[in-house]
Amino acid sequence: MSVIPNVSTKHSLLTHVSEEDMSTLREIFEDVETKRFLPELYELLDAPAGLQKFVSTFELYSQNGEGYLWGIYCDDTLLGFVAVIDLSYNPSLFYATHPAYRCHGYMKGAISAVLDYIGKRSLCHNISTDVYKANSTSIHILQQLGFSVYKEDCDKVYLSKVLA
Repeated sequence: MSVIPNVSTKHSLLTHVSEEDMSTLREIFEDVETKRFLPELYELLDAPAGLQKFVSTFELYSQNGEGYLWGIYCDDTLLGFVAVIDLSYNPSLFYATHPAYRCHGYMKGAISAVLDYIGKRSLCHNISTDVYKANSTSIHILQQLGFSVYKEDCDKVYLSKVLA
């Protein structure tokens, strides 16, 4: 039984990732752009049971109120995911879209809905993320959603947002 709360956007439903969609989730993680911009995750998931362990770990996080992994669904098709982790001490956000659904506005709507959900329930008061500088689309989306850059290094931009 899932403890992942459902969150709705204008065009999609964010809910738990179903067992039937593990192959699509694998496609997302094996995509060249996802590997490029989430290499740390790809390395963890490269093991034979890595993807299942990733999903199971988020089920434990959600039971403890420490994080959520939402699949983004439109008409029962998994389009991507949004994840939040470490809600009680270092709230962080990360996400990825299936290559077939990029640049259609799904991710911006999903992130906005997740931030609204977290903020309204006071699960945390600020959230941060880091994005590779080469991922200008992601940086742009986050800034449109009110994230501010608080630090940069040679590879990444670090952004945060205060939640209402």
